[in-house]
Amino acid sequence: MHTNTTKKTKLFNEFFESEKSGGLLLIFCTLLSLFLANTLFGAFYHHLWTTLLAGHPIEFWINDGLMTIFFLLIGLELEREVYQGELSNLKDALFPIFGALGGMLVPTLFVF
Repeated sequence: MHTNTTKKTKLFNEFFESEKSGGLLLIFCTLLSLFLANTLFGAFYHHLWTTLLAGHPIEFWINDGLMTIFFLLIGLELEREVYQGELSNLKDALFPIFGALGGMLVPTLFVF
């Protein structure tokens, strides 16, 4: 029984140390949010986001607080990748650069 618990702990640690865990967690949370917002729980879900916390709704704290920290960390990670990581070589960085440009330019085509 002890080895079974050790295997589970090792598997759990390997999953959360991998790069995939963050993406899978975001996908799961997105699907859960979509489910809650579009079922009978929708009113409760909306009420949860508008609940006041220290004089502001929870949505405010996420948009103005946590998103600021998130984009700061993304910027720091991008800077590290450009100077030391996989994006430090121009040849390797061209595909992500064109992907980012396409992600900005293609939606503007739908505006016009």
